[in-house]
Amino acid sequence: MTSVFSKLNPKIQELLHSKDINKPTEPQIKAIPPILNGENVLLIAPTGLGKTESALLPIFHNFLKRVENNSKSDKKDKGISILYITPLRALNRDMLRRTTEWGKKLGIDIAVRHGDTSQSERARQSKNPPDMLITTPETFQILFTGKRLKKHLESVRYVIIDEIHELANDERGAQLAVGLERLYELTIEKKHSFQRIGLSATVGSPEEVKRYLGGLENGKFRDVTVLEVDVTKHIEISVELPSIKKSDYGGANRLSMEPISFALLRRCKELIDKHISTLLFINTRDGAEILASRFHLWTNDMPISVHHGSLSKNARIESEDDFKSGKLKSLICTSSLELGIDVGNTDFIIQYSSPREVKRIVQRVGRSGHRIGRTSKGLILATTPEDVAESIVIARRALAGELEVLKVRQNPLSVLTNQIISIALENWKIKSEKIYEIIKRSYPFHTLKQDTFNKILEQLRNQRSIWIGDENFVFKRRNSRNYFLDNISMIPDEKSYMVVDISSRKRIGKLDESFVLNYGFEGAKFILSGRPWTIVKRDEEEILVAQSKEIGNAPSWTGEDIPIPFEIAREVGKLRRLVSSETKIEEYPCDKKTIDKIVQQIDNQKNQGFVVPDDKTITIEVEDKTVVINACFGTKVNETIGRLISAMLAQSIGESVGINSDAYRINLELPGRFPVDRIKDILLKTNPETLWYLIHTILRNSTHIRWQLVHVARKFGAIRKDFDYKNVGVKKLFTLFENSLIFDEALDKIIWERMDIENSQKVLEEIQNDEISIHVQRLSPIALAGFETIKGLMVPQRADRSILMALKKRLEDTDITLVCTNCNHKWNTTVRRVDARPKCSNCNAIKIMVLRRYNKDLAKLLTKKERTNEENKEVKRLHKNASLVLNYGKIALLSLMGRGIGPDTAARILRRYNKTELEKSDELQIRFLRDILKAELNYARTRGFWDR
Repeated sequence: MTSVFSKLNPKIQELLHSKDINKPTEPQIKAIPPILNGENVLLIAPTGLGKTESALLPIFHNFLKRVENNSKSDKKDKGISILYITPLRALNRDMLRRTTEWGKKLGIDIAVRHGDTSQSERARQSKNPPDMLITTPETFQILFTGKRLKKHLESVRYVIIDEIHELANDERGAQLAVGLERLYELTIEKKHSFQRIGLSATVGSPEEVKRYLGGLENGKFRDVTVLEVDVTKHIEISVELPSIKKSDYGGANRLSMEPISFALLRRCKELIDKHISTLLFINTRDGAEILASRFHLWTNDMPISVHHGSLSKNARIESEDDFKSGKLKSLICTSSLELGIDVGNTDFIIQYSSPREVKRIVQRVGRSGHRIGRTSKGLILATTPEDVAESIVIARRALAGELEVLKVRQNPLSVLTNQIISIALENWKIKSEKIYEIIKRSYPFHTLKQDTFNKILEQLRNQRSIWIGDENFVFKRRNSRNYFLDNISMIPDEKSYMVVDISSRKRIGKLDESFVLNYGFEGAKFILSGRPWTIVKRDEEEILVAQSKEIGNAPSWTGEDIPIPFEIAREVGKLRRLVSSETKIEEYPCDKKTIDKIVQQIDNQKNQGFVVPDDKTITIEVEDKTVVINACFGTKVNETIGRLISAMLAQSIGESVGINSDAYRINLELPGRFPVDRIKDILLKTNPETLWYLIHTILRNSTHIRWQLVHVARKFGAIRKDFDYKNVGVKKLFTLFENSLIFDEALDKIIWERMDIENSQKVLEEIQNDEISIHVQRLSPIALAGFETIKGLMVPQRADRSILMALKKRLEDTDITLVCTNCNHKWNTTVRRVDARPKCSNCNAIKIMVLRRYNKDLAKLLTKKERTNEENKEVKRLHKNASLVLNYGKIALLSLMGRGIGPDTAARILRRYNKTELEKSDELQIRFLRDILKAELNYARTRGFWDR
C-alpha cells in the first residue's frame, strides 16, 4: 500500500528517508491529504506522534510547488508565505531549532521573531522577509504596524496555530482571532486567502475550537475539517499516596517538615532514581521553589533543577539543555514545560498533587515517551485523602478521554477596544463599518451588536484614543501609538523585579511587586531557582542577592490558581457516596492501598457520628463564629454560592461576613453567633433565575472589582499604564467608571474567570427540588481538612496537637524587637524570653509594641515629625499593636508573630478569649493556636486571590 509520504515533493521524501522516517504516524496519515488539498484543519493528537510534521510537510510541499510554478512564469513572491504561531517564546525557539535543517535542505528560509529577537535580525527580516516566520500572538500584532512588514504579510498563504487550546478561551486568543481577520483583509486584496491549521493534544470541545480557528466569511462559519487521534491509546496514568515509613520521621525532623511531606519527597526521589529522565510537575511556581529547595536541603548532590516562567530566559535554557544532555536527571516544573518544547528522552512524569484539570494531566503525561511508538507514562503523587479522590477522578477521566469543555468568551470589550485602536493605527484612515466587519468575522466577536461597537467608538473618541471624521472615517491620533505600545499584550500588567546574583551578575529570575513589597527588605531570605538567597540591595528595577545557607520565604506570583471544574468536584462527591455505602470501587487507576486512604477518611467521619458530604448532600458545619459549608461543586460554583451567601447575610445583619472557598467547601467567618437556618433559607429560597442579576449587584457594590477595574481601564486606554491604583480610593475609582462600558467589562471578566452562574443555578434548582439535601452538624474532620495548606512542605499539614505545639515553638522562637512607646527604648529578644506582662527596663512603662526584628526601623516613625498619610496609618497600626500587648501581654506577641497576621487580625483572634482563662486552660490555648494557624492558612490561601 502506498504511504501518504509518496504524495509529497521528492526532496521531502528524500529528507524523510535520510532521517529514517519511512512510515507515517496516524496523525500524518489523517492530516497530510486534506492539508495538501488546501483544507482548513484542526488536528487533535497526542504529543510525540509527529503532529507538527503532519502540518508542515504538506505545507512545505505546496510551498515548493508554488515556488516552482512562479519560477516558470518569472513571478517573484517577496514576502512571508507561512506563519507559525505559538503561545510561548520558548516554543518558538524550539520550533526554529527543529525546522532549521528542513529549511536548509529544502531551500526554505525560516526565522523566528518575538520579544527576544535582536534588532539586527529584525532589520534583516524587514528587508528580506523569511519564507516562514515563527512568532507569538503579540508579535503578530506588531507586524501590522510596520510599513514593510505589513507588505510582507500580504503574501501569507498558510497559518499554523500550535497549542491552540492555550489561546482559544482567553483574551490573547480573542486578539489573535481578530488578527487573523486583519490578515485575511490584506491577503484578499491580493486576490488570495490563506489556509488555517490548528494543532493541539487536548481539546475537549472540537466544535468550539473549530469555529474559533475558522472564523466567518459572508456571515457563515468557514469550513474546518476536524481530525482526532485517540489520546488514551498512548498514555498510562496511576495515582498513589505514599505510606509513611519509620525512616521518614527522622528525615522529616531534620528538614522541619511533616512526615507525610517527607514520605512524598522520598517517593519522588525513588521514582527519579528508577528512571532515566523525569519531569516533576507541580501546579504553582512557589510550590516548585519549595520542592526544589527541600531536595537541595536533603541531599546536596541530587541532579535536579527547577524550571518556571519567572526564572530568567538563560536560567530556563540552561536547565532545558542540562536536562536534555542527561546532566540533570529531573526538572521540577510548572506549565512552562507543559506544552510542546522538546525535552529529550523523558521516560516518566510525576505530578505532585492533583493536576486539578483533566487536560493538564493529559498534556503533562504526554511529555514522556516523547518519541513515536512509545507510551507516555505518569504517576500522580497525591498529598492527602481528599487529593487522592480528586486525582483518581481526574486520572479516570483522562484515560476515558473525558476532557473539560472549552468555551470561547464572546465579545471581550477590552480586546475590542485594543483592536479598534490597532486597526486605526495600521490603516491611518478607515471607515468604522469596515472595522466592524473585520472584527465581526472573528468567532469571539461574531455576536457583537452594532450598538455596543458604536458605544466603544464613542468612548475611544472621548478619551482621545482615536478621531472620528466625516462619513464615519476613523483616524489614528498621537495617543494611538502610545496606547498600542503599552498594550500589545492582553496579559494583565504586574510590575516585576529582576533578581541578580551580586557575585556573578547573573540574572536568576523575576519576583512580583506584591512579594517584594511584603518581603523585599535588605537581609530578607527567599527561595528562587530552588536555592536560598539573601537580599543585599533593592533598586528601582532589580534586586541584588547573595547565596544563603538558610531557607527563606517562597515567593508568590500572581495568576496561579487552577480552578477545579464542577464535573470533577461532583464526581469526587459521588466517589465519597459510593465509599460511604461500601460499594466496591473498581474503575479508578490506583491500587487498593490508595483507595483505602479514602475509605479511612470516610470511616473516620462516620465513626465520629458525622454525615458525609457528597454529590447529593451539603453539610453546614458550625463552631462558634465559624461556619463551613461542605459542597462538592468545584472552585467556581463554590465561589459564586459563597459570594451570594456572604452578601445576603451581611445585608441582613448589617456587618461584613468573611469568606473564602475551595472546590469542596465554603468557609464563613461571622461577626457573632448566627442561626444556621438563615443560610439554609438563602439556598432554599433564592430563585435560580435571578442569580446572574444578584451576583452582578453583589460584585458591583464590592471592593473585589477594584484590581480588575484598573486592568480593564488600562486596556481601554482610559488610564495610563503606570497608574497606581493603590493610591486611589475605591469610591473614586467607582465614581470615575461607574455606569460605563469599562465597569461592565470588569464585572463580566470577574464572572467569566471566577464564577460559574450556569452550574450554580443547577445546584440551587437541585436543592430546591430535594435532589440535594442539607444537613447541619458540628465541625467534622472533612470540614477541618479544608484548613490544610498546599504548602505542606513549609507549614505542617494538620491542626492536631503535635502540629499546634510545633506552631507554638516557631512563634516562641521568633526574633523580635520590643519598643517602649513612652521613651522609645528598644531591645532585641525572642517571644519565649518575654515576661507575661512586658515592661520597659528603662522607664518601667508597660505600653510596649512588638516588631519582627527585620522591621525594627518602623519604630523611627513614632518620633518622626512630618509624616506622610501612609506613615500616619502605619503609626496607628503600631499603637494598636502596643495596645494589644498592654491588654493581653505575652499572648498578644504570639498572635502578632503569626505569618500574615497584622494588628487587626490579631485583635479579632484575641477578642474571642478572656486573658486569665486563656492562661489557665490548656484546651483554650489549643483553640487559640488553632485560630492563629487558621489565620496563617487563610492568608496563604487568599493572598493575591481577591484584593486585600
